[in-house]
Amino acid sequence: MLLGLRISNVAVIEEVEVAFGAGLTVLTGETGAGKSILVDSLGLLLGGRADADAIRAGCEEASVEGVFERTPILATRLEELGLPDLGDEVLVRRVVGRSGRAKAYINGSMVTVGVLARFMRGAVDIAGQHEHVSLFDAGLHRVLLDRYGQLEEPLATYMCDYEAVADVVARMEALGGDESRLRERAEFLRFQLDEISKLDPEPGEDTRLDAERKRLAGSEKLKRQGAEAELLLGGEEASAVETVGRALGLVNEAVKCDATLEPVAQSLGTALAELEEAQRRLNRYVEGLESDPARLGEVEDRLDAIKRLCRKHATSLEGLLQKRDALETELSTLDNRQEVLEELAQERKTAEERARRSGEALSRARVACAGTFGSQVREGLGMLALGKAAFEVRVTPGNQLKAEGLDEVEFFFSANPGEPARSLAKVASGGEASRLLLALKRALADSDGCGCYILDEADAGVSGAIADVVGRMIKDVSGHRQVLCITHLPQVAAYADAHLLIRKGLKGERTVSEVVSLEAGAERTQELARMMSGVEVTREALGAAEALVRSAHRASGSTRARRDPTPEGGSRSRLRRSA
Repeated sequence: MLLGLRISNVAVIEEVEVAFGAGLTVLTGETGAGKSILVDSLGLLLGGRADADAIRAGCEEASVEGVFERTPILATRLEELGLPDLGDEVLVRRVVGRSGRAKAYINGSMVTVGVLARFMRGAVDIAGQHEHVSLFDAGLHRVLLDRYGQLEEPLATYMCDYEAVADVVARMEALGGDESRLRERAEFLRFQLDEISKLDPEPGEDTRLDAERKRLAGSEKLKRQGAEAELLLGGEEASAVETVGRALGLVNEAVKCDATLEPVAQSLGTALAELEEAQRRLNRYVEGLESDPARLGEVEDRLDAIKRLCRKHATSLEGLLQKRDALETELSTLDNRQEVLEELAQERKTAEERARRSGEALSRARVACAGTFGSQVREGLGMLALGKAAFEVRVTPGNQLKAEGLDEVEFFFSANPGEPARSLAKVASGGEASRLLLALKRALADSDGCGCYILDEADAGVSGAIADVVGRMIKDVSGHRQVLCITHLPQVAAYADAHLLIRKGLKGERTVSEVVSLEAGAERTQELARMMSGVEVTREALGAAEALVRSAHRASGSTRARRDPTPEGGSRSRLRRSA
């Protein structure tokens, strides 16, 4: 959901800051007041093309900022892209310079426009500007049909089977190709394996050899230090053993007079025993310690050979041993290539049969729900004065296994009777696009993941009772998703939860557009009356506007008070803090 929007120095807009709430927000105003500028500016936040001509005259740059609700999808994309996660909101900013170069930011971090477009993909649908209407992207039609039909289970089954086929194919391709290349590969593997096998290292050998090398290299020093330590422990005069022994004798004599010294005597006895044991072990160590230059040379050569081979393969000894096992496995596979290929061919055949069965089941499910989906969309089009329009979901079966299934899915549309239905993106435009999008959204309301719909003049070409139906349908959709609707029809505007008026005026000698939030009651009634009667608002128009609001309340079943689109502490303050 879009929480707030700030636009600076875009066309006739000098500075506009708007907060949005849930439900239906309508934007009204005279033609040319700047309603489309808001939509175009929002398109920049979705990664749309930046035009330096859109910068306000006399300014070097224009900027657009938007605060969006942090949905689970956006949170996942933040994590995948390594971008800051600021909590419940996501701040997106786009700056366009006079030179034509644009900068984009997500939560304060600079990103490319391409990254911005991928990040915001599917978050907002803008009807009437095909480059931002995700529903008109043929690549998404299969996804939408699967979502509508709740085909997650058969799709997951097929994708699992397809991945099994892809895995077998990858293994076969690794064994296929030019025979001479495979022979060269086998010879290279055998050379590497022979090099490791000749050395035949053991797990942990480098650590053991390093310890032995240190001991052999310092044997003379160790022998000298050991002998000196042994002398200090058990020499004839003032040795540790002799000193502690004398102290123990004195304390034992004292115990005869004062039994409280018994713990001291026990401690000295333990210490004396430990010292004597240490003396004996040092004696054995020194006697067994000999200098062996030949063994030292062998250890150093062996250790150097192990380290050299590890450096060559850019790994540790443990990794080297793992590589030896991998080389043996791959070489065995290449040596028995024909047998392995025959086994893989049979495995591939079985996997393809399984994937084809699950793919055909998925295709049948798609065909079954395609008709229902098409009927619901046509029903909505009929309510929107496009009763003779053609809409169909074509599921074209195929034989080739693909990641998304066996078939192609595409939406086809024709607004004019007698004209053949063609690809959706090629024929829907303007008001037709908005109404078609509305009909699609109505059918997808329970399954579409988009959080905000922008309907740019969805009422184009309709009037009277049909306009009221458009309003009711838009209101119904807004119960599922946030809807921002630019409209010229009071019958549609009467259903709004929030009403924004875009108007032009003079500031000094410059034309500027401003956005005014209309309070429920007299302000909104006055604007609805203006939309009915034009410049001069008559008493009859005011009465009709009041009747429209009452009728909209009854039709939508709404009993709650109208929401204030710019509450204290709302998105306006969020934008200001983020600036």
